Amino acid sequence: MADTDSAAAVAASGEWGFEAAEELGFEGEPFLLPVPSAAPTPPAPQAAPRGVGDLSHLARDIAERVGRAHAAVLEAHEAVQRHLLARCAPGTRPPAAPAPHHPVDRPARVELVRTVPADAAYSVAGQADPAWILDAATAALALLGERGLAPVGTVYRPGRTNLSWHRELPDAGAELRVRAGAEAVHRDERGTRFTFDWQVHVEGNLLVEATGTAGFLVPDHTAEPLPDENCWPERQVPRYPRQFRPPANARRSRLTWQELRALASGFLAEVLGPDFEGEGTGPRLPGPAPRLIGAVTELSREGGRYGQGKVAADLTFHGFHGGGPARGADATPLLAEAVVGVLQVYALSCGLHLCLPDPRFQPWGGGPTAIEVIDPTALGAALRCEVDVAEVGLVPRPHAIADAVVLAGDRPVARLHGIGVALQEPPGSDLGALTIWEARDSPAAHESLRQRGARQRMLLAHSAEGDLSALTGEPEATSVSPVSPASVRPRLPRGDLLMVDQALDYDADPLEFRPGATLTSEYAVHPDPWFCRENGSGAVPNLLYMESSLQAAAQLSAVQGILNQHLDSAFVCRNLEGRATLLRHADPRGLALRHRITLADHSKLPGAILHRYTYELGLPDGPVYSGESVHGFLTKEVLDNQQGLDGGRYVPPWLDRLPTRPPGQRRLDLSHDTRLGRGRFALLREADLVPDGGEHGAGYLLWERTVPKDDWFMAHHFRFDPVMPGSVGVEALFQSVAAYALHTGLADALPDPAARPAAHVELAWKYRGQITPGHRRMRGEVHIRRVEPCGDGLLLVADGSVWRDDLRIYQVDNIGVEILPTGGTAEGQVP
Repeated sequence: MADTDSAAAVAASGEWGFEAAEELGFEGEPFLLPVPSAAPTPPAPQAAPRGVGDLSHLARDIAERVGRAHAAVLEAHEAVQRHLLARCAPGTRPPAAPAPHHPVDRPARVELVRTVPADAAYSVAGQADPAWILDAATAALALLGERGLAPVGTVYRPGRTNLSWHRELPDAGAELRVRAGAEAVHRDERGTRFTFDWQVHVEGNLLVEATGTAGFLVPDHTAEPLPDENCWPERQVPRYPRQFRPPANARRSRLTWQELRALASGFLAEVLGPDFEGEGTGPRLPGPAPRLIGAVTELSREGGRYGQGKVAADLTFHGFHGGGPARGADATPLLAEAVVGVLQVYALSCGLHLCLPDPRFQPWGGGPTAIEVIDPTALGAALRCEVDVAEVGLVPRPHAIADAVVLAGDRPVARLHGIGVALQEPPGSDLGALTIWEARDSPAAHESLRQRGARQRMLLAHSAEGDLSALTGEPEATSVSPVSPASVRPRLPRGDLLMVDQALDYDADPLEFRPGATLTSEYAVHPDPWFCRENGSGAVPNLLYMESSLQAAAQLSAVQGILNQHLDSAFVCRNLEGRATLLRHADPRGLALRHRITLADHSKLPGAILHRYTYELGLPDGPVYSGESVHGFLTKEVLDNQQGLDGGRYVPPWLDRLPTRPPGQRRLDLSHDTRLGRGRFALLREADLVPDGGEHGAGYLLWERTVPKDDWFMAHHFRFDPVMPGSVGVEALFQSVAAYALHTGLADALPDPAARPAAHVELAWKYRGQITPGHRRMRGEVHIRRVEPCGDGLLLVADGSVWRDDLRIYQVDNIGVEILPTGGTAEGQVP
């Protein structure tokens, strides 16, 4: 190894392959992996004279000489490694023919072959490391420089890479074929700039591909921006960010390097908290210790630019490839690896791994990722990354997608858009046995309740988004085309409007629809739910109890096979009527709301099936809500024949029937009255108030608003079948009663008055029509029936109706609303 440079040149020229270079190896760090620079061995101190026959020095002398020889091999080993890494990525088989050295201004292409090694650094469970794969592709771009793209004295400068993953990561032993090309070559005194494309295939199938810009520039210009004709992708900030409810909650907002190392070793409960007790080790992080993340300095599961969470971490790329700063050829893979590692920590902290058996991390393949290196010269400095989670979800598999920026101090040195991670079950896993109606003796039944609940939550999300087999376990329910009329089936709402999670127990028989059949299910209420946050008073709205109970009732019909009825036509579920009572005031935030549903009656009619249910909802300390309701499962023909509540006749609101304007009538602008609601709960706009008006002579309010074509509730209720939830119309009537009290002076004597649904008042409702995006106007009226003292405040009881265009479709009686001073309830707040 005296002539290291000549040996490296022979190896790079192809006269002997990389396999021969491994003859330099020794027991220790594997060849062609990053190794630290060998520190020179300090000279041995002068020893005292030894007596004749004293052999104690021999072991020390031998150790010193072996150490110096070992250090020399390390230095030679690293010299060859740096030379080869400057030309191509580890393990690449170079072209057989020597590359030309004269400059070219025409497109150039190169093809490489690599085999995924069994001991590749940071591979997990025999699966290739994604950064290792990206390194192979970027190494191909470096090889293009040898074909004439790189003028003498220039270095590789990455610009922007737009990459897309198409398949799961290959296992060890798989052969990868990398094809890369460059065109649109531009030369000037600063060097060469070009556009590129590359593709990585495994066993003939496209694994990952990319396009982008790069250059070979003289060192003085490598920190300058590299022009790109394409605009940086911009993500729209959602008007109403989804409130993801994680299957588990980590009680940590910061993680040290030692704690990250423990996570990589599988100690989830020890690091993340008691929610992770007994859940197994979860998916493995690359390890045994993080090599790019020094510490996670901020970890939140809400907040950030998109309201889905934010993670900040200290990074270090210093120490790679010879102990110096990361080179330009390494920048894109290292940036991807660092941010993906941060997202993996975020995914574990949310408990996403609980949704699947023995899951493994995979790159997100649902969209392109953009990675731009703004200043590669700064990658050797102390860095930090700020990651804004843009999406976290369970369909098609648990995943997290984010945008990120990497900073040196306050200066951006790189940015990433749409980078993500997903969790995938091992190949061959049978998810067909994981329907929410699993048998009691199935393997899933022996898992922890948290794991079983997380998996059911994922399957319910699938059913809400389109895959109904998760509800039934029957493939017939999904045998129709997703765009055909027959694909419109009864399904649960989506996103934040989905208010049931897991089935705990049931006593029902498929296709029998037996009265007396029961279902017990749960809904895990977020500790700070959006429907309380956006409710004007912060109180628990009627919508929670009403929606959750009706959705659980639909679950019971689903387990009995309702989705397999009328498969040849569009088929939907509509709540038709019901009555329910809030038994007591309680605060369900952060608790499991449990449903006990019983099928009371089954009626089969031409083109329709009617189910009547009784139900009770409870919290750990007892029941809170009970009632009964009727669901209609209707074909399109029956649904289109709905006549409203007045036989198809137009019966105008009470105020419009009066011959003259009543005394005291006032026009109100409620659009900015946040005491009623904000965001999605800002349901009222303009209203007419009549003191002592209405059918009972105790007060009246009539409101009107247009039907928004992009209404949030319709988009989530239901997929392929958008319709405004009846519970939202009822909620608008609850707000109408509160508005009457707040704008007539009834509540003026109360400090900071707030409204909540009244307990012990039986609400009754009847629906005979629907509001869809095609309708124009929505109107509602309430007739105050009585006003009376209630503890520290007032109780108002009213009746109401809702119109769609010129058809009265909702009738709601006994709307009970309490107006109380904030903090004046027994619970110390308005819950």
